[in-house]
Amino acid sequence: MKKFIDICQFTLVLFGMMICGLFLTSLFGLLPLNGNSHEWVIIAAQNIFAFILPAILTWKMCFKEAPFKVMEALHLPALKMIGITLLIYIVSLPALNQIVYWNQEMSLPEMFADFENWCREMEKQAEQLTLGLISSTEISPLVINILLIGILTGIGEEFFFRGGLQRMLTWSGVIPHLSIWLIAAIFSAIHLQFLGFIPRLLLGAFFGYLYWWSGNIWVNSFAHALNNSLVIVSSWCINKGLLSEAFDMWGVSDCGFPTSAAISAIATAIIIYILCSRGILKGHTTDTHSIQSNIIGNATESK
Repeated sequence: MKKFIDICQFTLVLFGMMICGLFLTSLFGLLPLNGNSHEWVIIAAQNIFAFILPAILTWKMCFKEAPFKVMEALHLPALKMIGITLLIYIVSLPALNQIVYWNQEMSLPEMFADFENWCREMEKQAEQLTLGLISSTEISPLVINILLIGILTGIGEEFFFRGGLQRMLTWSGVIPHLSIWLIAAIFSAIHLQFLGFIPRLLLGAFFGYLYWWSGNIWVNSFAHALNNSLVIVSSWCINKGLLSEAFDMWGVSDCGFPTSAAISAIATAIIIYILCSRGILKGHTTDTHSIQSNIIGNATESK
């Protein structure tokens, strides 16, 4: 019960601070800026005030541990883990693209028609906003988009969902696999883009496992930033005519058996199995004694 109360307290404080951060972000929307500058300022403010700072401040407010120590952000990631991340991501990309295609083509039963229409409208609005930001063929917007939408968003969301929520659950003794998939589901749902729910769920789980395997938040932040940046760079190259529009459908089969996706999924599973069986990828154990002592210490001081 004590651990459950701690989790509830942490979650309420974290989401409360996120809501305050979103309100503060909305004030930045009142700035007299034109074009993409307006959206860029909002994206930067949202990631800083609604994701990064809430994760840092919530750890500081609820426990005595230094936030960057608890979230395992004090050290640079090992090059071996970066290489493994790249390998798994590239090999799994055709399978992920196929799942994205299937998810977008899904149709719900007639009784959920209104919900499906709402989902598609939300998806359309998000797509229009994104296309407005990444439609330029100039270098400067490309660099800004990579820095803000790619890197900063990747770091911001990883600090909040993995460094905040997932870390709190594992610190509290929740089974790591359950923590990873639960936070991945919340991560996917909070985007309010349900036609991409399943692939985003799988990506969230991938980021969560990278965090658990590496014990370093910069590994999953790198993977998240890589995924975001790849979308930006590929769209820019397509707009410039350097890539075919079919690039975004790499590995996708719209009819018949999805051979490329199947090979990709099997190869990904084999790679992960080999790395886990050899002890290269293994769960990062957390010493919960330190944080539990601080919880008790906080409770004693409050008395």
